[in-house]
Amino acid sequence: MLNYKYLGGPLAKKTIFNKYFNAKTSKSLTKQFGGLCILYDWLYIDKLGLKAQPQRFQVHSCGNDPMRALIFGPMFLGFVGSLVVALDIILIPFHGEGDAFHWWLLYLVLGFNLTFLNLQPLWDRMAPPKLAYFDRQTGKVGYTFDIPDCEARDEFGNCCFDWGDMQCSLINESTSQSGSRAFFPKLSHIDIDKYPQTKMTIVVTELAQNPIYCLLFWERLVRFMDNTKPLPDIPEYEGYRHLDSITAEFDKHNNRPEVYWRDMSFAQQTEIYDELYAEAYKIDWYNDEPHPEITKPWQRWTPEPERKQTLNWKYKAKRLFMQLTCGIP
Repeated sequence: MLNYKYLGGPLAKKTIFNKYFNAKTSKSLTKQFGGLCILYDWLYIDKLGLKAQPQRFQVHSCGNDPMRALIFGPMFLGFVGSLVVALDIILIPFHGEGDAFHWWLLYLVLGFNLTFLNLQPLWDRMAPPKLAYFDRQTGKVGYTFDIPDCEARDEFGNCCFDWGDMQCSLINESTSQSGSRAFFPKLSHIDIDKYPQTKMTIVVTELAQNPIYCLLFWERLVRFMDNTKPLPDIPEYEGYRHLDSITAEFDKHNNRPEVYWRDMSFAQQTEIYDELYAEAYKIDWYNDEPHPEITKPWQRWTPEPERKQTLNWKYKAKRLFMQLTCGIP
């Protein structure tokens, strides 16, 4: 049912599954504890204010952005180095008399990860990532980098195009990390010959060996850009729903509680994410009628606030471990 027949032509701007979800953790804990990253606050600088308005903008990094290699490449090297150090520790009992533990390797890996960890905020400021943002309010798609022959500019002075002139198709190509093949949604202007720089390869997941991840990404984007309907009731919009007039009016008549998703732990949200994706695998994306949206999620899932993570020693230890072994902020 989900195979290569999706490759080729552009996907239709319609929704079938209509069950949108994206687990989202609160940034309150991460902002309170930056760990060993000295300039951690710089990672949250949002010059245009795009990420601070999720009710209006969806922001995506282009998968073909060279900054991805600059960020994820060193993370991968740091992880491999940490595995080598761990293996060296495990083999200590088997070392011969003249074969001591390689302290230089431990210092090298730790130094590399800590250096990379503290360079990330600087790279982000010196070479900002290539972003595309989808404006629900104006129906425009803007780019944070210049595009030749672009005729329209948005309020930020960036090149922009009408949402109606954008298209999405699926591609299947090798991943740079493992060499295995994966599916990716490719977004671009319909006149790709005139605006080749508008082409964006979106990384929906690092292991998208099934096109369903791409199909659900496209559905969520199509639904978000339909400003005649309220925002889907998912975690990332909860704190901002009142800022979208149509959504605020809908929530008033729908008797929506002011706080719902924020009472859930990230682990519980991930379980809901897995549950909905399991349902998505069962539908026929070509022949099924559109499924109804979940407009009252509180009638289906009950929050378990006791599972929420707190800023305790376990959380701090986990953050420090990730920073030291992989250079992840």
